[in-house]
Amino acid sequence: MARGSKDGKDRGRGAGCLPNREVFERMNFLLQSAQFYASLPTTTTTPAAVATGATAKGKEPDEPLALDNDSSDSSSSGAPPQAPATMLPLARFYAKEMRLVSRKSVLRMSPHIKRSICKVCLTPLVPGISSTTRVKGQKRSRRVITTCNYCQAQTRLFVNDDHVLFVDRPEHGTIS
Repeated sequence: MARGSKDGKDRGRGAGCLPNREVFERMNFLLQSAQFYASLPTTTTTPAAVATGATAKGKEPDEPLALDNDSSDSSSSGAPPQAPATMLPLARFYAKEMRLVSRKSVLRMSPHIKRSICKVCLTPLVPGISSTTRVKGQKRSRRVITTCNYCQAQTRLFVNDDHVLFVDRPEHGTIS
């Protein structure tokens, strides 16, 4: 049979099909998992505290539990403040796996996805939870500054109302 036959045996080929669909689906799953685990609540208790009915370090159940000592101790030692005890290590693992899958299969990630992950520590940047976002500058030189709450790395993107990314252009036909 010819490559473009009409008998239905050319599954996976055609104008509406996406090549490497399984790889993109795997990357999508890993991205969603990373963002989910990064956005879980920050309150945790230790196993010993669960057995006794108390929370860790004598704090109330509604207060978040930090990994290190009080914030006053960490600021005096000069060490950067740590993020609260969350599932961030698992979220970083899924983000790292997504990047490795993308590199191994030689596929380009969307710029929107790249901008939602910290380039230094691979933490998914969820505004208000794992990152802070602010807009600085005047009308012509406005920029969005995203700061990772885990490693304090900053990403600066200029705001240009006329600029359209290549994936957002109508003639870009990878995803229909």
